[in-house]
Amino acid sequence: MKQVQITVPYEKTETVFDFLIDVLDIKNVLRFTSDNAHILQFRIPDGAISDTMEGLKSRGVGVEFGFIDILDLKASLPREAEESKEKNMQREATLAVEEIYENVKKQASLSFDFIAFVVFAAVMAGFGLIQNNITIIVASMLLSPLMGPMLGVALGHVVGDNQLFIKGTRNELIALGFSFAVGAIMAIMMPVLYNGTGTFMSLVESEWGTGINPPLIVTEITRRGAIFSGLDIGIAIFSGAAIAVSVTKGDMSSLVGVAISAALMPPAVNVGMMITLGLIHGSIIGIQIGLGSLLLLAMNIILIDISAIIMFRIKKLGIIEDKSATWNAVTQFRQRKSESLYHTSTTTETPAAFTPAPTSETTSDKASRVENGKESNGEG
Repeated sequence: MKQVQITVPYEKTETVFDFLIDVLDIKNVLRFTSDNAHILQFRIPDGAISDTMEGLKSRGVGVEFGFIDILDLKASLPREAEESKEKNMQREATLAVEEIYENVKKQASLSFDFIAFVVFAAVMAGFGLIQNNITIIVASMLLSPLMGPMLGVALGHVVGDNQLFIKGTRNELIALGFSFAVGAIMAIMMPVLYNGTGTFMSLVESEWGTGINPPLIVTEITRRGAIFSGLDIGIAIFSGAAIAVSVTKGDMSSLVGVAISAALMPPAVNVGMMITLGLIHGSIIGIQIGLGSLLLLAMNIILIDISAIIMFRIKKLGIIEDKSATWNAVTQFRQRKSESLYHTSTTTETPAAFTPAPTSETTSDKASRVENGKESNGEG
């Protein structure tokens, strides 16, 4: 359940109110007045938020004038009565495109926490690759925030926001740069991290075999250096579609499963680590494994973004209109003296005077009044 609050200028109140009641068929619309605007407030089901927002924007609300605020209601009483007939399968997004946009924009933003999670995830991925420990590698996938900028790229393309598209691309490249750097640093520190750099590189080369692709012995390092297969392509495609669906329905917990399936951080670290080791020891196999990981990483990113864009289209997300040149905030409107919340006065009326009710007399007061009356009659 959503609560929608619309702040509109006085001149637009009746038009917007009639549109909500007559066209959108919204019940129980509340109207409030403030110093310089009117507030319309109502509740609607989650499934109706997209059509409601598009209808309001088509009338200029939030585009040419006024504001629209959408609030999540954790619980609402009375509960909606369950419909006896099953609803048609809903294909549209559960959230309004503006809600999806704000969620993705936060995830795609560059911040200290974002960089910290990238570095921590990259270090853990490096440890997992060196030890061939799948548990540590999965933990690095959970920490990795690489999906946020990728979503920014996909959604920015769909809603026509070039700034979000560029922002997502830039931050993704920055995150990958940090991942490559962590892998390179771990390769340089290999004598400390492992029992000798030469020993580690000899082990990798023996597992890879003499120019054999795929390698003779599959490890977490060599597997990501081989030519990707159709299974890897399928995983990337379905991961991108899944992440788009999870974002449009507001279920961000699904991103955990998608992060594990896509596995972007391990190949990114593998690129920096193996290319650096290959250059240090003059190993063609090390460089080959690093370049193979780079191709796997690039394939994952491209296919995830493409499949996410397609799913956003299927979910009927469209262009977000910017505020037009004629947009006016409610603070630019002032209520005229003849206007009120519910009607416009045409005549000037004199306010009714307040007349207090007669007070009851006590017995002594009544007796005194009667006696005074008698004295007056006697004098007459």
